[in-house]
Amino acid sequence: MESQFRPGFDVSQGAGGRASKFGDVVAPTSSTQLPGIILRIVAIVLTFISAVVMGAARQTTTVTGIDAETALLTSITVTVKSTYSAAYVYFVVANVLVFFYSVVSLVLSMVNKARLTSMSLPFSIADLLMVVLLFSSNGAAAAISVVAEKGQQNLAGWDKICNLFGGLCARVNAAIVLSMLASVAYVILVVFGMANLRRSQ
Repeated sequence: MESQFRPGFDVSQGAGGRASKFGDVVAPTSSTQLPGIILRIVAIVLTFISAVVMGAARQTTTVTGIDAETALLTSITVTVKSTYSAAYVYFVVANVLVFFYSVVSLVLSMVNKARLTSMSLPFSIADLLMVVLLFSSNGAAAAISVVAEKGQQNLAGWDKICNLFGGLCARVNAAIVLSMLASVAYVILVVFGMANLRRSQ
């Protein structure tokens, strides 16, 4: 008896003469891999620049005021570094960790293309952890930046410093913005990862 096959369908004849269909797990294609690779490269660049800019942020300025003891006008040179703040240090550490993870995950996603389907779940979980890490560090750094810009006399008695150290505040704010963009890139990566998991089931 001659068997007939229709294009696009796998048909096998059982003992009862009924056909059965078997669906293969759909692996991510190059069209779905490319956006993820681009986003990881973007995250690598943004987190690297953010960590460097924040870590190197410092400014030296001369402050003029009246000496409380002598009542004379005096000038002192003051240097302020971003590393004086624990929140900014946490920001740098978080972005460095995300940078290294981004490099490793990019290499794995490009080398192990055949196993990319089985790695979708671990990648999605790790990407979500990177989102949490970035958002927490960005929030902590942004809170200190607001205090530096506005001051906090009512609760902590902190004076604003951005009127004296404008260059430092500008570099810190730029680093936070870049890191927030990296956070958005990882949010999109998490969405892509969930979509790939749903597609593979």
